[in-house]
Amino acid sequence: MPTIDSLLAHPHNLPKIPEVMLELIQTLHEKDTDLLKISRQISKDPVISAKLLRLANSAKFGCSRQVASVNDATVRLGLAMVRNMVLACGLTESVHSVPGIDLKHFWGNVFNVAELASRLAQRVGIPPEQVFTCALLHDLGRLIMHVGLPENTVHHIHDLELHKGRAKAEELVVGFNYAQVGAVMTRLWKFPDTICNAVKYHYNPLAADTFSAEAGLIHLAIVLAAQSDVTEVAPPEWPQPVADKLALAWADCAAEFINLRNHGSGYAGLLAA
Repeated sequence: MPTIDSLLAHPHNLPKIPEVMLELIQTLHEKDTDLLKISRQISKDPVISAKLLRLANSAKFGCSRQVASVNDATVRLGLAMVRNMVLACGLTESVHSVPGIDLKHFWGNVFNVAELASRLAQRVGIPPEQVFTCALLHDLGRLIMHVGLPENTVHHIHDLELHKGRAKAEELVVGFNYAQVGAVMTRLWKFPDTICNAVKYHYNPLAADTFSAEAGLIHLAIVLAAQSDVTEVAPPEWPQPVADKLALAWADCAAEFINLRNHGSGYAGLLAA
C-alpha cells in the first residue's frame, strides 16, 4: 500500500517548478519585501517574464500606457498579484502531461475556482490574494496521485468516485486523499500554515479542528464553478453550513458566478498561451 511519503519520495512524481517560484514562496514569510528584488528574480525566467508583461498590459488593468519592463509590470500589478501570477505560471509549466487528465481543462477549472474564491473573499472582507493562492494549489494533489499511483489503482479510484466522491474514493483505495497529498507538498515547498491548512481541508472545511475561512471559500467556489447556471434558489448540493460559517448569502455567491461567466477572469487564456 503506498503512502504519501512514498508517493512524494520519487522526483518523477512531483511537479518540476521553476526556481523563481520557490524564491517567491519564501517572500510570503517576509514582513517587508523588496519589489526590485522580486523583479530581478522574475527576470531570470523569460517565459514567466513574458507572461507577466502580457498580464500587466492586458485589458484587465485598463491602462493606456504600455509597460515594457518586468520592474514596471511588478509595480503596476502589486506584490500579491505578481506572486500569484508567478505561482500560476510555475504550476501550469510544471506538469506537461498526466494520463487521463486534460491539463488545459484542469487548469481552466482551477483558475475559475481561484477567481470565484477570491471574489467571495472580498464579499466577506478576507484578503482575496491569499485565497487566490490557496485555490491555485487546492487540486495539486490530484495530479501527483495520477502520475504516481499504478494505473489500475487510478482506475479503481475513478470507478468509486462516481458514487463516493473523489476524496472518499481515494481514502478507501489507498488510505489518503488528494487534499492531504497537496497539503504535504505545499509544506515541502515551505508555504505558510494558513495556505497548507486551506489545501488540506478545502474538500471538507467543517472537519478541521479550527475552521479555515480560506478552505471554506474554496469549497464554496468549487461547488459554484460546477454549476451550469444559477437561479434565485441555491442548488440541492449547496453546502449551506459552510456558507453560514462565512456569512455568505446565496444571492451574493450567484452574483459572482454571473460576473465571472460574463466577464471572465483574464487568467486562463493568458496562461494557456
